[in-house]
Amino acid sequence: MNVRAAGVDAILEDLRLGDALADVGAYINRQRWSGAQDTTVRDVILEDAAVLMERDPTLVFTVTRVTYADGRVRRYALPLGLRPVGDALAERAPAFMIATLADDDGGRLLYDALGDPAYLHWLWRAIREERTVTTQQASLRCERTGVPGVEEVDTPWVRVLTVEQSNTSVELGDSMFLKHMRRVEPGPSHELEMARALSTAGFPHIAPVLADVLYDAGDSAPTPLALVQPYLRNSADGWALALTSLRDLYADADEALATGRGDPAAVVQQQGGAFVGEAARLGQVIAEMHLALSRSGDPGMRTEPVTAVLLNGWADAMIADLDALLRSDSPLLEPLRTAQQEVRRSFEVLRDAKPGGLCTRIHGDLHLGQTLRVDSGWILLDFEGEPDRTPAERRALSSPLRDVAGMLRSFDYAAAVALTERVMPESADWEGLMAFGDAWAAANRRAFWSAYLETVGAAPLLPQLDAALVMRRAFETQKAVYEAGYELGHRPSWVGIPVRFLTRPSA
Repeated sequence: MNVRAAGVDAILEDLRLGDALADVGAYINRQRWSGAQDTTVRDVILEDAAVLMERDPTLVFTVTRVTYADGRVRRYALPLGLRPVGDALAERAPAFMIATLADDDGGRLLYDALGDPAYLHWLWRAIREERTVTTQQASLRCERTGVPGVEEVDTPWVRVLTVEQSNTSVELGDSMFLKHMRRVEPGPSHELEMARALSTAGFPHIAPVLADVLYDAGDSAPTPLALVQPYLRNSADGWALALTSLRDLYADADEALATGRGDPAAVVQQQGGAFVGEAARLGQVIAEMHLALSRSGDPGMRTEPVTAVLLNGWADAMIADLDALLRSDSPLLEPLRTAQQEVRRSFEVLRDAKPGGLCTRIHGDLHLGQTLRVDSGWILLDFEGEPDRTPAERRALSSPLRDVAGMLRSFDYAAAVALTERVMPESADWEGLMAFGDAWAAANRRAFWSAYLETVGAAPLLPQLDAALVMRRAFETQKAVYEAGYELGHRPSWVGIPVRFLTRPSA
C-alpha cells in the first residue's frame, strides 16, 4: 500500500499550521530529546511532511528543521496530531500538547502525535503491513526483519514511557517495545549496523530488531525512525539495580557512622545486597561484545591497530573537548578551571603510551542505564552513541576501552546520584556518606575491570596492561569532560558529579 502526500506548503495551508511553527519550535526546545535545551530557537521550517490520516484525528508526519541561536541546525521526526478543543486526549497526555489553533469550529488542539494511541496504532499497522508512505522529499519505508516475535494484532494496548532520553519509547502489547527516534540524521545508522553485526556474530546479549521504519531521502543511507524489539518483561535496568544497592548501603552507612564502625570498605564488603557480582558479570558480557565485534566478518565492522598517530589524535581531541567546555563562563566549572592542568596531563600521557590493541566499532554511550538484567543475564541496549556527538563520530572506530571507561564512570555517577536522594551536596553529612559511595564504586569498578580483562584474555583487543591503564584513564577523564558539558545543558544540578571526579587528586 502506498500513500502519497500533498506538498509541504499545501499541508501547512490546508491545516493552518503556518502560524503555529513558533509553538512547534518552543515545544521541541523543551524536550530532552532535542539536545538543545541550553539554547533558544531562531527558526523553524517544516522540511517534509505527509498526511497519514485526514480526520478523527488528523495525523501528519513531519521532518521539522530547527535552527538554534548558537548556529546549530537539527532535523526532528515530529508526527503531529489535530483534535477538537475539549478532546479527552488533552487531559490524558498533557505533556504532548503544543498549541491551540483557531478555526470556525471552536478550535483544534495541535499536539505531538506520539502521545496519541491513534498514531501509534496507525504506525503499528503500517509496520505489520510493510507499507511505504511517500512524502514530498522522501519516503517512509516500514519493514519486518524476519526475526520472529511480531504480534499479529491490529490495535495493541500502548503505553508511552516517561523516562527522559534521546528518543520516545512505547510498550506495544504484551511483548513488544517500540523506540521512536526523534533526530533525523544522515548516513548509515550506527544502531542498526551494530544490532545486525552482533546478531550475525551470535552475540546473545542484545534485544533483536523485529521491524523498523526507515526515512529514505535517496541521497544517503536511510535513517531509522522507529525500531520494534521484544519487550523484556521481568527485567530491571542496571541503573535502577545499582541505586537500590546504594540506598541499602547508605542506610547501613548511617548506622555505621552512628556506632563508630565507619570503615567504608568493610561496610561495602559486608553488604548483603552488594552489586559486585553483577558488575563482574557485566564486565564479562561487555568483553564478549567487543570480542564479537573484533572478529566480525562484516565490512562495516572492520578493525585497525592502535598506532602512535591515533594516540596523538585522541590526545588532541580530548584537549579540544576540555578547551571547548572551559569556554563556558558557568561558575559551576570554577573548580575545573583550577585543576585543568592536571586534567590536561592525563590526556598528554597518551602521547607516550606504547601503541597496541585494536580499534573497533564500539557501543559509544555505555553506562548502567543502557543495560537490562533478565533471568538469562545482562542485555545491552541503545547502540545510538552519545547524543551530542555527530553521526560520523558515533560510527568511528575507537578503542574498546572507551566503552569500558563509560561503564566505570557510571558506577561513580550512581554513587553520587543515590546520595543526592538522601542528603544535599552542601550538607555536613555529605562527605562522610560519600566515602561509602566511593568505596562501593571502587569495589564495582575493580570487579568489572577484572572480569573484563579475564574474558579478553590473550586476544589482541587491548594493549599491554600499563598502556591499557593509561588509555582507560584518559577515556574516563574525557567522558567526565563530556558529562560536565552535557549536564550544563540538561541538568545543571548534576554538574558537580563529573567535576568532582575531574578535580580529585587521582583524576
